[in-house]
Amino acid sequence: MVEQLRQEQEPEQEPKQAPKRVSVRLPAPAARMLRSALAAAAIIAISWGVIYLGAARADQAARHNLLMRARASAALLDPGDIADLIQHASGPSPTSSETFVRVLDRLRALCETSDDARFVYIVIPVDGQVVAILDSEPEDSPDYSPPGQSMYPATPGQMALFASVAAGVEGPRTDPWGTWITAYAPITANGGNSPVAFLAMDVDASAWPKYSLVQWAPIFLTVAFLAALAVFMVISRYNRESRHARYLAERDYLTGLANRAALIRAIDRAILQAKKGKPSALLAIDIDNFKALNDTLTHSMGDEILIAVAEHVKTLVRKTDLVARVAGDEFAVLLRGVVRNEALVTAERIRSSLENLRFEVRGMPVYLTVSTGLTEIGRDMHTRDVSMHADIALAAAKEAGKNRVVFSPAYVSPADNGKSETHSDTLAIEAALQSGRLLVYLQPIVPIAGAQPDGSDCRRFEALVRMVGPDNDVVTAGRFVPVAEGLGLIPQIDMWVLDQVIDLLSTQPGVKIAMNLSARSIARPSFLEQVEAKVASSSIGQGQLCFEITETAAMGNVSEVRSWMNRMKELGCTFGIDDFGAGHSAISYLYELPVDVVKIAGNVVQSMRDDSSGALIVEAINSVSHVLGARTVAECVEDEECLAALQGMGIDFGQGYYFARPMPADEALT
Repeated sequence: MVEQLRQEQEPEQEPKQAPKRVSVRLPAPAARMLRSALAAAAIIAISWGVIYLGAARADQAARHNLLMRARASAALLDPGDIADLIQHASGPSPTSSETFVRVLDRLRALCETSDDARFVYIVIPVDGQVVAILDSEPEDSPDYSPPGQSMYPATPGQMALFASVAAGVEGPRTDPWGTWITAYAPITANGGNSPVAFLAMDVDASAWPKYSLVQWAPIFLTVAFLAALAVFMVISRYNRESRHARYLAERDYLTGLANRAALIRAIDRAILQAKKGKPSALLAIDIDNFKALNDTLTHSMGDEILIAVAEHVKTLVRKTDLVARVAGDEFAVLLRGVVRNEALVTAERIRSSLENLRFEVRGMPVYLTVSTGLTEIGRDMHTRDVSMHADIALAAAKEAGKNRVVFSPAYVSPADNGKSETHSDTLAIEAALQSGRLLVYLQPIVPIAGAQPDGSDCRRFEALVRMVGPDNDVVTAGRFVPVAEGLGLIPQIDMWVLDQVIDLLSTQPGVKIAMNLSARSIARPSFLEQVEAKVASSSIGQGQLCFEITETAAMGNVSEVRSWMNRMKELGCTFGIDDFGAGHSAISYLYELPVDVVKIAGNVVQSMRDDSSGALIVEAINSVSHVLGARTVAECVEDEECLAALQGMGIDFGQGYYFARPMPADEALT
């Protein structure tokens, strides 16, 4: 009807011919070459940008590493010796003194132990010039600078650095000897603000990441263009449909997550990475009581819940992690590049977030909880072993009451008929807490540098927790504490140990005891408040109780932990950094936290046997700690040779089997 009316109102016209569309098409081969050239250019630009950013980051990391080495080296030098050298630098025969020879030997040793430092020397600024005080080069070397000689004019950056009395890295700068990146570290006496001199480390700028890249740029661009063009031509041969099919084969049809097949392949890759020393962990997550929820609601609403859970879990992990749906209401998360404690934190974050989340499904509020099993991926494991351990831990979590995280160690005892040691230990830990089957063992901490450094005659111990097993055997902390962490029981254990230590100290005025606080305990403000209240109401003396924490425990909120530590110090407590030197220990935590004791990790102490750099690390930690006013304790002192080396370095205390093994508290205190 509408068409009829339009025809009646409009006069008849001759049909118009549509204008011809003129298009210019390149021949197919030329078009392919153009697309290839554009793709190659894009790949080159992106690759060059990525490489340049990588080089810039490497440059920043290298500067930081050079600065840390310069700081540690400066801490090993005696400021009094340097002051004596400066005083006699312009006098007759300054190189013949004992002080000069002693400092020169130390300087050359530092130079020999540094992989890339070409020159190591001591300087002072004088009238806009950088003047040499001591050079590690031989006197007959053409690169040698005698004491008192002006080496080069100071740049504005160097003068600002000298004036600020801070360590820093300058360069590149060019002098008669070449082009260099130089780190300067002040040599100060007793942590003062007036440096005696500056230690300088020169690294050849031509080998520096950011600048060596520029030299290879033309060759790289040519090779990158050819390679990118070849790669693009090869990749273009693949059929788009086949790529899409492969993608669908690794996707869960409902949630869009990775499926079991994709997870298995990812676990295989994680095991290969574990063989290279890169850790990973697997979470097995199951929605509690989902069958009942699915039966109560419709199956389509159950599917909507699964989709919502999948989307939420993705927001709680990193982009590098893999989230998969492996069956019905079972999910898995592969955490790449994490150790056990980090994995436990992530698992607990997922559990608590889902517990506190209200899902809206077609206007109906839905609340749910999840049980989680966690296992580390070991280098000698098979894919089926990883899945089995995660499933065993998940089963233990459900049997323990659901809505919790359980950690499974990397091995299963054959005597358990396929049941995890974790499961049996779960029940044992809970029973031990209820029936008092936990024990406090004490291991002596012995002064090894002569007399008591603080002038007291107190005996020192570290408190270690033990558990009496079902067969009345004493179980070490290494077996049950990881399980307790996974169960969320570790704060209860820490509090129990604190109660026992306070009881011991209240009757032993001549004793000092150090105890560990886990990262999970420190992360709870209510736990810290409870500790503060217990100590405040106790009768223990000043300095009797020492809390040992790791720098990892303070990472979450350094300011809050520092504030709590300061309040506890007002109550007479002291603090130590445990396992310093292991993993990613950072010297910055010694500056940021009010630490009284630095415990050097046992693996670092043991490395002194076979690695000369181990002794330098121990000596550097000891020097930096003393500069900051902290005492040092060396762990794992196993023999007389190790003890002698530590005594020579001036380490304050030692702890290990050479002195005594951990023993029951009543035996240790008699």
